[in-house]
Amino acid sequence: MNWIVFILMGWVCFGLELALLPVFDAGSGGVHPSMVVPLLVFVAINAPRKPTLWCAILLGIVMDLLKPIPAVDGGTLTVIGPHALGYLLGVHFIMAVRGMLIRRNPLTMVVMSILVMLIAQIVVIAIFTARGIGDSSLVWDAGTKLQQGLFSSLYTGISALLLSFLFFALGPFFGFASTVPTRFARHI
Repeated sequence: MNWIVFILMGWVCFGLELALLPVFDAGSGGVHPSMVVPLLVFVAINAPRKPTLWCAILLGIVMDLLKPIPAVDGGTLTVIGPHALGYLLGVHFIMAVRGMLIRRNPLTMVVMSILVMLIAQIVVIAIFTARGIGDSSLVWDAGTKLQQGLFSSLYTGISALLLSFLFFALGPFFGFASTVPTRFARHI
């Protein structure tokens, strides 16, 4: 895997996500598509296991740094780890089923992006809800966050459909050397 291309595409996806956040707001003040999750799904479908896990950790840590949680006192709180763990669990799900996936199909990207985003949101909500049991320093409502996470996951499917064509076109530059056998034991 070509790490320079991955870092460049990650930078572009984070830039799109942060710059277009007010534009793509669904009107509810918390439902936004992710541009980073489709990149992670594309890497998880095509790359070997170890680079995929490192990509999930790196993208999750950057997401944790860029999305602080509002605190009761008016400040923000940055916790490193929830998105990284959520992305890691989502990537493990893809690795469990990727032998059954059609890799160059945009609908695969859509469905897997929705599922990975939903898994990651559930992990993040569970971690912050467990953290807030004995501490009320966060502005946090698990029910509202779960509803926003569900709709954001569905909204991410739209961004995955659009970004899948870009990722498929840039696929040779990523340098994936796949050793996952297909049905007739040919390597793709």
